Amino acid sequence: MAILFGSMPRPVGLGLAVMLGASLSLAVATTQATADTAVKAESAATVAAQRVKVYELLTKDGGYFYTASESEKNNAVTKYGWTVTQTPLYYLSPAPFDGGKPLYRLRYSKKTSYIVTGSVTERDKLVSSGNFRYEGVLGYAPGSTEAGGDVKVYRLSNNGRWRLAVEAHKNSILIKEPAWELNGPILFQFRQPN
Repeated sequence: MAILFGSMPRPVGLGLAVMLGASLSLAVATTQATADTAVKAESAATVAAQRVKVYELLTKDGGYFYTASESEKNNAVTKYGWTVTQTPLYYLSPAPFDGGKPLYRLRYSKKTSYIVTGSVTERDKLVSSGNFRYEGVLGYAPGSTEAGGDVKVYRLSNNGRWRLAVEAHKNSILIKEPAWELNGPILFQFRQPN
């Protein structure tokens, strides 16, 4: 028995086999795509779980320095005599992850002071001004609460000095030290180390 498709006869068994083969291929492709998505999601979750503490240090020039490296922090203390502050900061990821955004660290050329930005445009503008040297990525911060961010971080400025602060600390600085100006939110941080 044959079913006609247009003017060409095709055996029913062959058409059924072709349909079943296409369905099986689609099922295998769907299963593979689901597995790939699950692996990517697990990989992103693993990267986000590898969180590092962010430290704020006060330089000899009265500037602020930020690092998410324990060895860099220790070197700054022992080699340069900088002091670790009690500013409440939390955690970043050392590697990119889904929904994460890089935070860039730049050094001010006029004194030992550093600025952190999450904006490529601002980073490039500061470097092209000749007043800043790009030092690299501080870490990767959640770009939103959906990406795992649960602590919003703000940047403040005061005469060639820049600070990062979580909301409660930002409010305290603005009230107790009115010379500081709010630049706005940078991104988020993770409250927990894992």
